[in-house]
Amino acid sequence: MYFARLKSSRRFMPATSNLIELRQLLAQRFPHVRMGTARPPTTEAWPTGVPELDALLGGGVPRGELTELVAPHDGSGSAQVIHAWLRQIAAAGQFLALVDGADSFDVGAADPDVLPRLLWVRCRQADEALKAADLLLRDRNFSAIVLDLKLNPPGQLRPIPSSAWHRFGRLLEQNRAAVLVVTPFPLVEGAAYRVRMESRLDVHALSQAPGDVLATLRFSRLRAPAAGTDERLTAEAG
Repeated sequence: MYFARLKSSRRFMPATSNLIELRQLLAQRFPHVRMGTARPPTTEAWPTGVPELDALLGGGVPRGELTELVAPHDGSGSAQVIHAWLRQIAAAGQFLALVDGADSFDVGAADPDVLPRLLWVRCRQADEALKAADLLLRDRNFSAIVLDLKLNPPGQLRPIPSSAWHRFGRLLEQNRAAVLVVTPFPLVEGAAYRVRMESRLDVHALSQAPGDVLATLRFSRLRAPAAGTDERLTAEAG
C-alpha cells in the first residue's frame, strides 16, 4: 500500500506544493504504469463484488462516468463496498486510488494481499480531496478511483461548486476511469448513476465474514442514464 497526505488549505484552488508532492509519489511508486506495461482493462465497467449493487449499476461502476454512492446513515456499509471493490481491482492485477476525504479508511480491515494494489491519499478536508482527485484524473494512471466524502461535514461539502463535478466529467471523457464518489447526501451534479445505501449495520457485523456482510446490504437506485427522471428501484439481498 502507498499513501500520501495532503496538507490543509482553505482555498479550493490547488496548492502547487501539494500537487507536486502527489505527482512525484505517483511517478516513484508506479513507474511501470507510466511506461505502459500495465494496460487498463477492456471492460466498460468495473464490478464492485457486491452483486446487488452491480445489478443496479448495470454490471459495475461504469468507466468514463461519475457514479455516486449515497450513504446517509451510520453503518450504511459504504466502507464494506470500498473494501469489496479493492479486492476486485487487486484480483484483476490493477490499482485502486482511494482519495480519503476525512482520513477514515481502516487499513486493518483490508486483506493484506490487496494493499500493494492501493494508493491511499489521506485528506482532512473536502477541498483537499477534490484537488487530489483532479490530479489523479489528469494523471491517467488509475482505471479505478474512489473519492470518499462520506464523513466530511456538510459545511465542507455544500460549498463545492457544480463546476468541479463538470470538470471531472470532462476529464473522464479522455481518462475513461471508473470513479465512485461516496457522499452522505446527494451531491454530485451530473452523476451517471446515483445509488443510495439503505442498510444499517450493527456491531454484529464486525464478527461476520465479509461475504456475509455484503449479502445483507440494501440499495436503491435514484438515477440511471437510461431514465429521464429519478427512479427508485430497491435491491435486497437474500
